[in-house]
Amino acid sequence: MLGVSRSVNTSGKMVAFEYLRVVERDGGLMYVAQPGGKTATEFVLTELTPSRAVFDNPRHDYPKRIVYELSAEGELSATIGYMKGGTPRRFEFKREEQ
Repeated sequence: MLGVSRSVNTSGKMVAFEYLRVVERDGGLMYVAQPGGKTATEFVLTELTPSRAVFDNPRHDYPKRIVYELSAEGELSATIGYMKGGTPRRFEFKREEQ
């Protein structure tokens, strides 16, 4: 699975981007992040339910954990942070009908 993320400021100018992949390796799934197109960092899928996916990389500086959750209303959120402690950052994605 492939994805691209981009962040824009209030004037619409792109200020950041990231390439994302989910790949199968050694019988498991890996989340591969490339913020700003830099060297890829891999996170191993450690938990999977119908509404939650958790990817960990305890050797990475930050983040060490990425969690995607789907609410009952169908809204997606992503949380990044440490495996324990710290203040996680949460991003919410809402689908807009056109």
